[in-house]
Amino acid sequence: MKKLSDGVYLKIIPLKGNPLKSINIYMVKSKGYTMIVDTGFNTEEIREEMLSFIEDMGVDLSKTILFLTHLHSDHTGLATWFHKELGVKIYMGDIDYRIMSSMTDANSKRWKSVMETTHLQGLDEDNLKIEEHAGFRYRPKAEFPYVSFNPDYILRVGDFTFKGMDFSGHTPGMIGLYEESKKILFCGDHLLGDITPNITFWDFTVGDSLGMYLKNIEELRDLPIDHLYSSHRALIEDVPKRIDELKEHHNHRIDEALKTLKSKGKCTVRDIAMNMNWDMRAKDFSEFPNTQKFFAAGEAHAHLEHLRAIGKVNFEKDEDGVLWYYAL
Repeated sequence: MKKLSDGVYLKIIPLKGNPLKSINIYMVKSKGYTMIVDTGFNTEEIREEMLSFIEDMGVDLSKTILFLTHLHSDHTGLATWFHKELGVKIYMGDIDYRIMSSMTDANSKRWKSVMETTHLQGLDEDNLKIEEHAGFRYRPKAEFPYVSFNPDYILRVGDFTFKGMDFSGHTPGMIGLYEESKKILFCGDHLLGDITPNITFWDFTVGDSLGMYLKNIEELRDLPIDHLYSSHRALIEDVPKRIDELKEHHNHRIDEALKTLKSKGKCTVRDIAMNMNWDMRAKDFSEFPNTQKFFAAGEAHAHLEHLRAIGKVNFEKDEDGVLWYYAL
């Protein structure tokens, strides 16, 4: 645990066996009130880490709230435990809560749709199983009551006054917290320092998640920020520079996908993922761990859907329902 600024503390909790390596869990303490930001995976080991953080900080749980930036299981996994065992009130955005609550049941339509999407993407030959998906394995196992907190809502914690910010893109409804007077921003996975946030294809009702993400990171460029608190790895000091780096990364990904389509003709999402460069210890996509194939294909698909949104590609379905993208 370390103090980052007046009233703001950080505990880095390992995520063993996961490429993310760790998660940054934040605590805001002011005038006897406490806010914890996100939870880590739903594991006994991380529960013990969280209890240690709470005890070391002398937290009064009756005056504590939990804020969940978005639906991913490394951010919400322990939410049910916080509610049932600790009696903590939970705040979360409506869009991500609705999706997350539909994923607590292992047999829900939401998880079935995840596997249906892998079929659309041409991943049948990889024999993926939902039990290999990190979001499935470490999710909260039951719904919990929450306080609705959306963009432009106000949340007070002692001397801190936070405003909700729309950080959709990484998930359909991620919410950030901005403290204008102290120039503090809790951004979840919206901006990360030495890794890039995964931007995935959700479904056709969500649409162009990459376009949404690129728009929303650009809106941070001129926001006065002295302290940017993100959820993984190193903290960012130069926000405009990091925005430019992330945009360049995704433009490179867009170019990779389009060049592959132009050179090879019609391709499945899996074909595109196989022809992208990945920072993985594997020779190529076929050697990725199955848990990472879900995420790599999702990212490739998001870039294809962005290209489709800007009118540069389209797709057709074959008789088995697999999508084949082609350049226009």
